[in-house]
Amino acid sequence: MAALKEALQGQIDADDPPDTALTLARLLDEGLSEDDAWRWLSAALLQELSAVIRDRRDFDRAGYVAALHGLPGLADR
Repeated sequence: MAALKEALQGQIDADDPPDTALTLARLLDEGLSEDDAWRWLSAALLQELSAVIRDRRDFDRAGYVAALHGLPGLADR
């Protein structure tokens, strides 16, 4: 979890994609605890990274951003 949070923090610091920071703020505004918001962000990133490894494909930025927009909750990918 720490490595995922570090990667997510890197996305937020670089504002790339900006959707990461926006999603964190939205989840907190919706009343999720900070820990739960980070867990959901981590789940979205882990889901995409798992698909990269499983399917031997490049990172799907658009798919990842779509997953962020769907939080909390994840669609099967």
